[in-house]
Parts: sequence; structure tokens; C-alpha cells
Amino acid sequence: MPRPEAAAVCYGGHLDCGSGLLIAIKRAMSGIEVGQALEILSLEPSVGHDLPAWCRLTSHELLDVEQSGEQSSYIVRRGR
Repeated sequence: MPRPEAAAVCYGGHLDCGSGLLIAIKRAMSGIEVGQALEILSLEPSVGHDLPAWCRLTSHELLDVEQSGEQSSYIVRRGR
């Protein structure tokens, strides 16, 4: 199955979910429509544990995760 296409990209760098990444994601999500996808790029390993829980709590859907070297890419569909 092909990877879902993202309407926007959020570059998180080394931020973790507790130090500003979630704020950056919320800002990026505000620029896309409900049902569209956001790609989140991160160099922080803890995001892989924290982001799925955040998605469940906020009614967003984690569609795909890819790892390339130190960088992870997450595709999240915006919920309500």
C-alpha cells in the first residue's frame, strides 16, 4: 500500500513532545483541513513512544512511520 500523501510537513528536529514539538505540530495542524495528513520529521527517539499516545488523546490518526538513519517520519491524519 502506498504511503499517504501529506498536505504539510512539520520539522521537529531534536524537540521531544514535552519541549515544544506538540506546539509545533498543533500549529502545523491548524493549516490543514480535517482528514488531511501532516508529515512530522523528528530526530528525537522518544517521539516514537509519545506521538501515538498523543494521537489517541487528540483524535488524530497515526497512519505511517518510517525510519531513515537518525530521522523518523510520521504521517498523522488530522481528526476533528
